[in-house]
Amino acid sequence: MLATREFLLIMGLVLIVAGLTAYVIVWLLLAVPLRDHHPAMRKAIGNVLIGPRALAFYLGAGWRAARDANLSVLAFPGTVGVWGIVGGIASCAVSELLAIIGGTR
Repeated sequence: MLATREFLLIMGLVLIVAGLTAYVIVWLLLAVPLRDHHPAMRKAIGNVLIGPRALAFYLGAGWRAARDANLSVLAFPGTVGVWGIVGGIASCAVSELLAIIGGTR
């Protein structure tokens, strides 16, 4: 049980770091095309990097509404990154629950 818990914790932290890295890089790459070609979409998600509207935009693949192939190529890794962050948080939460249930905490 301890090995499972430690594995889930480490895997969760790796997913969070990898997802956050992908998200930040994609956010920076996507800022200019959104500003130049889709200003309404840019206003809808806001200017905050880790804001609720921006995260919801990637979680729900809101970039698909633009029907822009170039935007899709740039934004897809950001969506994968945000889902990686969510998966990492879930993995860390399961690890913590196993620690509580198993009495190792």
